[in-house]
Amino acid sequence: MIPRFFGIDIHKHYGIVAAVDAEQQVIMSPTRVAMADLPQWAADHLTGDDQVVLEVGTNTWRVVEILNGYAGKVIVANPYQTKLIAQARIKNDKVDAMALAHLLAARFIPEVWIPDTSVQEQRSLAAHRATLQKQCTQVTNRVHYLLTKHNLHCPVPSLFSVAGRQWLASLALPPADQLQLGHLLRQLEVLEVELDETDRLIARLASQDPRVPYLMQLTGVNYYTAFSILAAIGDVERFSSPDQLTAYGGLVPRQHQSGAHNFYGHITKAGNSQLRWLVIEAARSAVRWDPHWRKIHDRIARRRGSQIATVAVGRRLLALTWHLLTNQETYRYLQGQTLVTKLQQWAIRIGRAYLPATSSSAFVRRHLLALGLHDLVASLTTNKKGQLRVQVA
Repeated sequence: MIPRFFGIDIHKHYGIVAAVDAEQQVIMSPTRVAMADLPQWAADHLTGDDQVVLEVGTNTWRVVEILNGYAGKVIVANPYQTKLIAQARIKNDKVDAMALAHLLAARFIPEVWIPDTSVQEQRSLAAHRATLQKQCTQVTNRVHYLLTKHNLHCPVPSLFSVAGRQWLASLALPPADQLQLGHLLRQLEVLEVELDETDRLIARLASQDPRVPYLMQLTGVNYYTAFSILAAIGDVERFSSPDQLTAYGGLVPRQHQSGAHNFYGHITKAGNSQLRWLVIEAARSAVRWDPHWRKIHDRIARRRGSQIATVAVGRRLLALTWHLLTNQETYRYLQGQTLVTKLQQWAIRIGRAYLPATSSSAFVRRHLLALGLHDLVASLTTNKKGQLRVQVA
């Protein structure tokens, strides 16, 4: 059969479908198809010789899953690079669908990688955990606002420790604020339970991925951050260089070049926003706790400011991530005790019933040996609390 090229402009409840042949002749005018009817439409209209293209959107992967059962090839386009649509003088759903079809027939579609089901589930779980954490932060900020409003200061170091919560419960505030405080504390309790359940599931799933310990060597990266970064990256082999990975994270500077003039601006922020947020948060922690990254941050901050310096550290961390995953290297500036502590905390979150080792100590030693850190394993001792400590010679 003669191949046909379909463009679909996807929306929440419907899609606009258009098609052309190899000669760019319209064979299907833009047609509206309800999302509920899409499986039946695909069965009636698509064959194994057809190609379909759609842009990345909220429900893209579900649509791809449906179309893969009928079309010969399904392509997901990068919306930032489909310039024909952006530059059209008249822009509507019909124009978008037809433009996609024409671009596909001309083999001019900038494709994006289509993650498999397991990666999609990991991304969904990582995003859910990030949302819970942000909600917890919003609630705690509102509690701090109420205290500031009444010029109250917590007498204990941690406001949300057991002692801090007892102090909050003892406060006598005006009725409206007292009601808000009670609601906020109950919301925080629920969110913390849900966050704990999510963390435990992520810890168990992360233990099945041998790449996680390689990223945990980096200061600021624990099992959750490593799991989420790997979910965002997917298959690292699709990036041929660290520059491609940092560009995917939107952490490279904008560039405008014309003749002898070359201008670099702020980062593009084009790419995976979740990956960008993860590495920036890891950079903040690395700058705080790692002298190596603090030195780099401070050198850049003197010229460009602290915020730009933190982004620069994040970009270097992401580039280093590519090297660790691609070459399975040992981190040059590894902080041995920090890594051991993170591995122990990971083992605790997994739980004894799911721990893929006889004990947390065995779990830590197994991962250190897998990383080739034999000298670090030899230097481990156990204190009175059963915690592993690195003995300095």
